[in-house]
Amino acid sequence: MKNKIIFLVNKDSFFLSHRIEIAQKLLADGYEVHIATEFTIHQRKLIQMGFDTHNIKFNRNTINLFKFIVPIIQIFFLMFKIKPDILHLISLKPIIFGGLISFISPVNSMVISITGLGSMFIKKGFFFKIRQGIFNLLYTVIFTFPRLRVIIQNKDDRDYLINHAGLKKKNIKMINGSGVDLERFKFSKILNNSKSILMAARIIEDKGVFEFIKAAEYLKKINFNAKFFLVGDIDFDNPSAIKKSVVESWKKNKIVNYLKNQNKIELLIKKSTIVILPSYREGFPKILMESAAVGRPVISTSVPGCKDAVINNVTGFLVPKKNYLALAKAIVKIFKNKNLIKKMGKAARKHAEINFNVIDVVSKHISIYKSLINKNH
Repeated sequence: MKNKIIFLVNKDSFFLSHRIEIAQKLLADGYEVHIATEFTIHQRKLIQMGFDTHNIKFNRNTINLFKFIVPIIQIFFLMFKIKPDILHLISLKPIIFGGLISFISPVNSMVISITGLGSMFIKKGFFFKIRQGIFNLLYTVIFTFPRLRVIIQNKDDRDYLINHAGLKKKNIKMINGSGVDLERFKFSKILNNSKSILMAARIIEDKGVFEFIKAAEYLKKINFNAKFFLVGDIDFDNPSAIKKSVVESWKKNKIVNYLKNQNKIELLIKKSTIVILPSYREGFPKILMESAAVGRPVISTSVPGCKDAVINNVTGFLVPKKNYLALAKAIVKIFKNKNLIKKMGKAARKHAEINFNVIDVVSKHISIYKSLINKNH
C-alpha cells in the first residue's frame, strides 16, 4: 500500500516554483502525492505530471473570518477522505488551518515549512502587535502536534519561533530555501562593459521595490549609465501591493524597464551584470540562489533571509533596509571595479554549488518524510 502525502499550500504557482522537485521525487519513489491549493492556471499541468489535485478556496486577500469557513471545511473533509501519512503545510494560512485541523483528523505526521514570517513581522504598530500575538499563540498550539517536523530557512526565524511560540529544537530541521537546479542555472560569464541591473520579485512594497526605484532615479541624476530591469507580477492579494498605475508611471518615465514574471528567469539573469533584492525580510530568497548559481554578484539587505543567502563582500554586498542611498552607493562601488564583479560572480557560483543544490534540498526532505513514516509503523 502506497504512503500518502498531502501538500497544502496557498497557491499553485508557488508550489511549482518552490516544491515541484520534491513532489516529483516522491512520485518516483512510489508515494501517492496530493496537492491541495488554490489553483490559478496550473491544475491540468500538475494532473498530467501524475499528482492528485484538490482545489482549496483560501481567499488569500482577506482576513474576513467568515471567508475562512469554506477552506477550513474543505481541508477538514479532505483529511478524512485521504487519511494522509504526512501532511506538509507551506505558507501561513495552510499552516494555521491545516495545523489546527490535524488535531481532530486522521493525520499521522505533520511537516511545516516556514518560508518567512511575513508582513506582520515587518510592520510596526499596535494592530500588527496584536496580530503577531495571535499568530504566536496559534503557532504554539500547532507546535504541540506529537509527530512534527518544522523546516526553517534562516536562524532569525528559528530563534523567534523557539522564544515566542514554544518550538522545540528537536523538531527543527534547517534547510537553505528550496534550492536551485544547477544544470538549468548554469554559470555564465559576465559580458565586458555590461551595465544591466536586475530586480526580480513580486511587485510589493515589502520587497524593497520603492528603494530600487529611488536608487535608479538617483543614479540617473548623477549620470550613472546603466539599464534597470524590474521583473515580477503585482501581488494584488498582498497588503503591501503596489498599484498598477504606479508601475505604469515608472515605465512611462523610463525609470526602469518593467516586465511581468518570466518563466525562464535564468535568461534574464544571464543578461544581467548584477542582481538586486532590497527586501525588508525573507525566508531564503530563491532569486538570490538562482543569481549565485549563474555567477552574478548581488546587492541585498542585511535582514533575515537575505543575509543568510549572501556572503557580504564575497558574493555581493549587504546594505541596510529602506535605504535607497546606501543601495545606490553599493551599485556604484561594485561597477567601479570590473575585476571585483567577475571575482564575486565566481565566488557566488561556488557558494551555490556547495549550499544551494536542489538535489541536496530534495534528499533532506525525503529523509524527513521517511523518518516520520518509520515512526508511524
